[in-house]
Amino acid sequence: MRILFLASGEFAIPTLQLLAEHRPEVELKLISQPDRNKGRGRKITPTPAKAAALKLDIETATPKSINSEEGRRIIADFAPDYLVLVDYGIKLSPETIALSKHEAINLHPSLLPAYRGPAPMPWALINGEPVTGVTTQLIGKKIDCGQILLQEPTFILDHETLPQLSQRLARLGAPLVWRTLSELRDKKLEPKAQDERLASIAPKLKKEDGLIDWQMPAAMIFNRIRGLNPWPGTYTFLKGKRVKIIAVSPAAGNFLLPPGALRVENHKLLVGCGQTGTLSIDELQLAGKPPRCAADFLRGHKINAEDCFSSK
Repeated sequence: MRILFLASGEFAIPTLQLLAEHRPEVELKLISQPDRNKGRGRKITPTPAKAAALKLDIETATPKSINSEEGRRIIADFAPDYLVLVDYGIKLSPETIALSKHEAINLHPSLLPAYRGPAPMPWALINGEPVTGVTTQLIGKKIDCGQILLQEPTFILDHETLPQLSQRLARLGAPLVWRTLSELRDKKLEPKAQDERLASIAPKLKKEDGLIDWQMPAAMIFNRIRGLNPWPGTYTFLKGKRVKIIAVSPAAGNFLLPPGALRVENHKLLVGCGQTGTLSIDELQLAGKPPRCAADFLRGHKINAEDCFSSK
């Protein structure tokens, strides 16, 4: 089975590793996005998927565009039985998809048709979903609208953050991809159309999505903070200075604080939310400073009775 794996981000690494374990039954090649300058030193850096592939001694290619003549030539030369796309970041044209001998499939981190789009995991957390999962689907003309192959559901844990959920779904998705390929090869899998009545969208995140509205209920703010960690991150303002809120937890006890109002209780920094809710700030970061736990922050910053978090 010749598999051309198209991947860039960390989410794809468990699937890449699992496919590599099936060599020589599987002939494997990776196509990833081009190396880019990163960090303060602007060092040329491969994508996480390419870096993992090099460690696994997997042949790699990084065309500027997979849908260009160069990209299609790379695919045609490899003559894959299947195209497998996981966290690649570029939409495939119909001409590119047609170069695969058999199906072109994608691993998506939601239970399609729920949360179609580029940010399914953040929005599932933001919206307080109790369940999510992974889906393998045929790659179609419209993004995330292809026929469903297999799905694997899982509960979202109460305090799970985006990095934690992403790692877990990546590990959950890897065996699902292999099972999908095996059943397609053996003609044991019948694709099924998505139910459009159940479709929802997970739009691309923007920096301004991270501004906290303290008028919202505590549970909604809590979910937003864990869903937008690490990017774009959630932030507020204290005395006109921007403060990044990294982690919070429900406050123990009954406190009646106006939205955004601050209070220090037993070395903890509490903030009022809408509907008389209260959160405890666990970790925060002032602009230009390293992240600090609330206890360390309070040792260097006095909170007065009139102090509050605000939108500017």
